[in-house]
Amino acid sequence: MATKLEHPPIRLTHPDKILDAASGLTKQALADYYYAVAPFMLPHIAGRPLSIVRCPDGPARQCFFQKHVNATLPPGIGTVMVADKKTRTPEPYITLSGDSAKPTILASLAQLGMLEVHPWGSCNNDLEHPDRLIFDLDPDESLPWSTVVAAAHELRDRLKKLKLTSFLKTTGGKGLHVVVPFTPSPKLAWPEVKDFAHKFVLAVERDHPALYLTKMSKAARAGKIYLDYLRNERGATAVAPYSPRARAGVHVSMPLAWSEIAPSGHFATTRPAFSVANFLSWRPRLKKDPWKALPETNQQLNES
Repeated sequence: MATKLEHPPIRLTHPDKILDAASGLTKQALADYYYAVAPFMLPHIAGRPLSIVRCPDGPARQCFFQKHVNATLPPGIGTVMVADKKTRTPEPYITLSGDSAKPTILASLAQLGMLEVHPWGSCNNDLEHPDRLIFDLDPDESLPWSTVVAAAHELRDRLKKLKLTSFLKTTGGKGLHVVVPFTPSPKLAWPEVKDFAHKFVLAVERDHPALYLTKMSKAARAGKIYLDYLRNERGATAVAPYSPRARAGVHVSMPLAWSEIAPSGHFATTRPAFSVANFLSWRPRLKKDPWKALPETNQQLNES
């Protein structure tokens, strides 16, 4: 197994700067990671409006979201004009599309201390029709991992009854994302998809009120899993597959096979922990992509 990664052909200032004291992650190592993982990450973020989380001094210091293109970004970053949902005024959003959807461009964002990438759930060529539905399972820290796993299976089974295939990934934190693609061409607009997602989680909450919560109330979350459906509205984003997270340790949002959280699966009772710093140890996972079938999953969401 290789002991180090290839450096991307870009210039970094202060490449040895430590961004994360918990893992020892440097700016150079972050750029190397983006360059190596780009072939797997770009298919899920290219051709979409993006928001990035910049942490110039690492996650322990001040971080901020950026969604608009400006002079602080490296050369080559793409632009997509997105109409503001209130004023309808077009605004220049960040995108990696066409010539900008390259590993070197993605790696160059390490210069900014980019520790998270958040794509829209729709594409630049059809912004008003989402092609992915995302359910974010956000558990109270007191809950065992096995309970979170059971919740993911609960959502998967309910979606199956609606003839919808779903995919799974970690959030890079304590929860899971259940993702439903609408391909080859999405038909419903954002309000309709959000309404479906809301009704879906309300039904889950109604059947298991002691475990699930659908309202964003911190006070009521003790011992429960918050079913966040609000990723499914225009302008909302969710962390990308393989994106780092801007938290101590800089863990990664990782696609998983459903078999990995089955009763006999490796992560049935143990929460996965993949980080940028230990990328070389989990890099062999990339040889078998659990989301390989996602783009070819031919399904649509019915309005009824």
